[in-house]
Amino acid sequence: MKTKVCIVLVCLTMMASNLQATEGALRGKFAISATDTVAFSRGNLQYQPSTNTWRFAENQWDFVGTANERIRSYQYSVDGWVWTYEGWLDLFGWGTGNNPTASSTKNSNYGSYNEWGNNAISNGGNARNLWRTMTKDEWEYLYRGRENAASLYANGTVNGVNGSILLPDNWVIPAGLHFKPSNSTDSTAAPNNYTTDEWTLMEMAGAVFLPITYERTKDWQSQDYCTKVYASQTARYWTSTPNGTNGGYYCLAFGSPSITIDNRYVGKAVRLVQNHDGSDLFPVMADAHNALFSWKSVPNAETYVLHVYEDSAHTEEAFYITFDRNGVVTGLHFVSHAPARAQEDADSTYSERLFFYTLDGLQANTDYWYTISGEDSSSQTISTVSGCFHTADSETGQEITTSLEETSDTIGTYPQIRKILLNGQIYLMYEGRMYDVQGKRIE
Repeated sequence: MKTKVCIVLVCLTMMASNLQATEGALRGKFAISATDTVAFSRGNLQYQPSTNTWRFAENQWDFVGTANERIRSYQYSVDGWVWTYEGWLDLFGWGTGNNPTASSTKNSNYGSYNEWGNNAISNGGNARNLWRTMTKDEWEYLYRGRENAASLYANGTVNGVNGSILLPDNWVIPAGLHFKPSNSTDSTAAPNNYTTDEWTLMEMAGAVFLPITYERTKDWQSQDYCTKVYASQTARYWTSTPNGTNGGYYCLAFGSPSITIDNRYVGKAVRLVQNHDGSDLFPVMADAHNALFSWKSVPNAETYVLHVYEDSAHTEEAFYITFDRNGVVTGLHFVSHAPARAQEDADSTYSERLFFYTLDGLQANTDYWYTISGEDSSSQTISTVSGCFHTADSETGQEITTSLEETSDTIGTYPQIRKILLNGQIYLMYEGRMYDVQGKRIE
């Protein structure tokens, strides 16, 4: 039997599926009309004028801030106009997808709307026309129109940055975390302040964060250019909807969300979306050697077992691993966050939770088959899901794809792990590699 190590474990709330989507798309599904849903980009849109490069912010809480005042930092040389600012910008005039460094204070210079999402975004699929900006009606529906809307947003803080938190339509909170919605009247509820580790779980469960962004407006001394950034606690995001010939609508996300109007020359943030495929899990791109799994908790299950095979007949096993009822790897505890499964309520009503697991050490561009089974206290299989997936091509970055079906496959035996003591610390030996008790590989 061949074995490969699998060490990265994150528990959170997702539906059992593993589909294909554009790089840079977050997982949550958000209704923006009675018929349409979207997925948000991984962060606010940013532009680097010195290289003519677009990207999404690395983290949802990232914003450029006062450095946006460098929007006119260029000079003339023997090679023509050269940018002296090599950083990023993220405050844009309305509809400036074709001219992101526009800084005139004349609204007439922003006459026609040019979609930012028409550009190739380096960490968003790097191809044209994959993304778009929402309309004012879509923003309004997101905050006010979708089912249970008032329970799916609130102000919050992530990594010390204020902003607006949006939850997906079918939200299930990760175990051990909290969320106080905008319509909550519970004065004892915890505020929505999250560390980066806590937000990792929230994000992978589908949550979106719209950070404060400041705002770039007219330099009242020179009057001619929109180059002054005010460091205020505002989160103002452009829509694609015009207002007359001089204005545009934007969404004020932080505070009490609303849709309002401003001059087109004012620099505001942009958060792009793409149409959702309607699935319960809209995945991000993954590394070529990784696969992402999720499964529902099973009533009365005390153990879960994940098997991965190299053939459709399930005879060539690549590895397997077991979890307890809380999603912790049995005996190893390769887990860095709270388990994702809730205990039954006092009245014995079953409370469904969902688990998420990331494994690595696979071969790129390779077919695999898997089963995930729930077992009761007598080690009898209650239910099993199975499917197949193809790992990403390390050259093209093509995403893993999987399918799921109900099966009644049997379960094998558990692999052996050897503990050693080194310099007073406990380490684990597996397949000739050494890991600490949190699952981090020791080089």
